[in-house]
Amino acid sequence: MVLLRPLLVGAAFLGASTQAQSVVGTPFGFASGATGGGNAAPAAPKDTNELKEWLSDPTPRVILIDKEFNFIGTEDTCTNCQCCIPESNKCGDAGQNAIITKGSNWCGSYPTTKCTYDNAGLQGMEVASDKTIIGVGDAGVIRGKGLRLVNGVSNIIIQNIHITELNPQYIWGGDAISLDGTDKIWIDHVKVSLVGRQMFVTGYESSGSVTVSNSEFDGQTKWSSSCDGHHYWSVLGYGKGDQITFANNYLHHTSGRSPKIEFNSYWHAYNNLWENNSGHAFDVGEGANVLIEGNVFSNVKTPMNPENKPGSTFAVSAQDASSCTSALGRPCVANELTSSGELSGNDEAVLSSWPKGEGDSKVMTTDKVASYVKANAGVGKLGAGSASSSASVPPTPTSSAVPSSSATPSSSAHARRHHGRRHHY
Repeated sequence: MVLLRPLLVGAAFLGASTQAQSVVGTPFGFASGATGGGNAAPAAPKDTNELKEWLSDPTPRVILIDKEFNFIGTEDTCTNCQCCIPESNKCGDAGQNAIITKGSNWCGSYPTTKCTYDNAGLQGMEVASDKTIIGVGDAGVIRGKGLRLVNGVSNIIIQNIHITELNPQYIWGGDAISLDGTDKIWIDHVKVSLVGRQMFVTGYESSGSVTVSNSEFDGQTKWSSSCDGHHYWSVLGYGKGDQITFANNYLHHTSGRSPKIEFNSYWHAYNNLWENNSGHAFDVGEGANVLIEGNVFSNVKTPMNPENKPGSTFAVSAQDASSCTSALGRPCVANELTSSGELSGNDEAVLSSWPKGEGDSKVMTTDKVASYVKANAGVGKLGAGSASSSASVPPTPTSSAVPSSSATPSSSAHARRHHGRRHHY
């Protein structure tokens, strides 16, 4: 595989390993109450092997990512291996071919080809319960391997790290952060770039209560499934029973699935900035419940994919704002669209069926969102207004708890629409 030039890290790298650092801010939204490694003494692993060991062992830990941990080449390179050329790749070397993975029929009858990729990127490192993973300054980089939270793990905080270069040439080249059967997960001030598949994904089992905040999903790439330098596979929620707060994030240069949401999950997306998206942002499928408010869409071709049944979606417009008052005790905040397509979805039933546990949502008006998100989202910005806590968001009169209800829609599995094939995440 072609290796990319190593990332430059800032001056904070110097002496970073000697700095003790703890979590900045407090988990909010559905992940409220997560403590990660708690009061464990912060420590920095010496190498990739020790990092993998500390992530997966049963000991509560605060793990400092104080440098670049490079996994490329640590699990061999697959040379002249089997890939396929999907119908989406109409641009040759500038597109994405797909790795043929064992047990998957995703490639179907697509023509095959030979490819070379790094095995380390295909599956993330296992993360056990009660861990805090936190980058020091802007030095915390994990290159060539993602993080995998599965099988009932809970109480994990991931903050201020950059995950990058997971076989970006290839579909199925690797997921940056994957959840499947988890609870109380806070992902904050994370940056993801140059991945082959999903930047953030929840699997079919419930991922429980999750907050993704102040993070940057950078879709700029040389190998694009959509043949335009924008990453298609971005954010995917398939967990039956997921409850996700998605706030203050920056998603740019993507072309689809940012996010794609299915089944009986609940997503509250607010104060995010979508910018330069050449395809669709939201793709909401049957059974999902999505509240979209106070977001900014700038140069987004299709904010809501019209080809999929839009589940139960309430995307707030200026005309809808006051209709939230009876359900939320406050007006909702309208979304803002500039040089963008239509954001559809006006199902107010989303409000009355909301689950317990998210608490107050401090939603900024959209005039503050773009500058705030660009100043705070991503790595090396923990000191920029301490934006990792909802309490640090500039105060507005729109703060109120979303109402609770025991109503839960049933899930409905159906055929995957992209490429007309059965869906895999």
